[in-house]
Amino acid sequence: MTLTTPATNSRPAPEYPLLHYGIHYYDTAGLRLRRHGLTLSRVGTSWQLDRGDGRGCRVEAPESDQVPHELRRLVRAYSRDLELAPVTGPCTGRLTRDAGPADTARATVLGYLETQIEALARADLAVRLGEPEGVRDLRAAARRLRTALWTFAPVLGGRRLVRGLCASLCRLGASVGPARDTEVQRRRFLHRLGELPDEAGLGPIRADGRRHFAAAAAEAAAECAEALESHRYLQLLNALEVLGVVLREQPRSDQRKAALKPAGAVLPGLVWTVVTETDARLEAAFAGSAPNAVHAVRKSAKRLRYALEAAAAALPFVPDRVLADCRAVEDLLGEYRDATVAREQLRALASAATEAGRPAETYELLITTEALAAQECLAALPAAWETLRRGLEPMRV
Repeated sequence: MTLTTPATNSRPAPEYPLLHYGIHYYDTAGLRLRRHGLTLSRVGTSWQLDRGDGRGCRVEAPESDQVPHELRRLVRAYSRDLELAPVTGPCTGRLTRDAGPADTARATVLGYLETQIEALARADLAVRLGEPEGVRDLRAAARRLRTALWTFAPVLGGRRLVRGLCASLCRLGASVGPARDTEVQRRRFLHRLGELPDEAGLGPIRADGRRHFAAAAAEAAAECAEALESHRYLQLLNALEVLGVVLREQPRSDQRKAALKPAGAVLPGLVWTVVTETDARLEAAFAGSAPNAVHAVRKSAKRLRYALEAAAAALPFVPDRVLADCRAVEDLLGEYRDATVAREQLRALASAATEAGRPAETYELLITTEALAAQECLAALPAAWETLRRGLEPMRV
């Protein structure tokens, strides 16, 4: 069996009727692929998955009505392990839902949640296809979902309702995150080496780095694959879908008052709780200067940006400038975190070099460079946060 991923489809885009004879289409009984814009088809021994955006992949397998395992694995986030059987005709469009009153707090949050559930499935497919940004997008979708569920729980039914989902999304992010973090650190390591003069004797150091990051990447990839193939992950996807259906179909008489109010009257106040949390964590970080305390600020800053994105239409200001300021704060915190992690890894590499009887001076130089980078980020953080804080002030309740 061979898998190829052409840049563009070799057959017409799935929204147009395919008139070729001998094309067989496959889907679940509930047409889960079709409802999300995917088309799975077979012509003889050639199977093709069209993604609805001009991209796709092809598998060559013995002629059979059984969908190849590789394709069943690729669409797992959509099919949920349900049987893929012959169906009539190609995809004709994505799933649409009756949104109900679009200006209520609950409708706004539900719309955002459904967008991120779809983003999670798309990122899942990208990870399985080995696309470069797949893991980053998967982790971001999981974080956005967790932020929206927790921050806006009062309009969804309370935190008891979403606590389990948030914990599962946190575990998912922790399982797939190392694959992304390893690649970020590998690029950072090579960039730092590129800043050093050629005569620094970097050959052994590059070799050390290649071995270190290759081993870390293999371990992280295995953990990521295990997470996506787990039954727990499938339960999470199903639970998110069920929650959306339950909340949309819940009678208005059973909903909390906050859920029925206009989004602009409720959501800014809930976002403001994340602002106060970030404020408190920032103060604690500068009081103690512990790396984990600064990392806690970074997590709050990410939650703040995701909450601002989710409530964008309901905010008392145009969010573009504030989101840019939020990203500036995140960038400083992210650079601080990356520099801190890099120092830990460089210390381990230096220790290994010393044990092997090789000099570690270059590692020490790189450690000093990363320490200075972290200090610069901390020095710039208060001013960046103050700029963002002023932009957020109209939300204060």
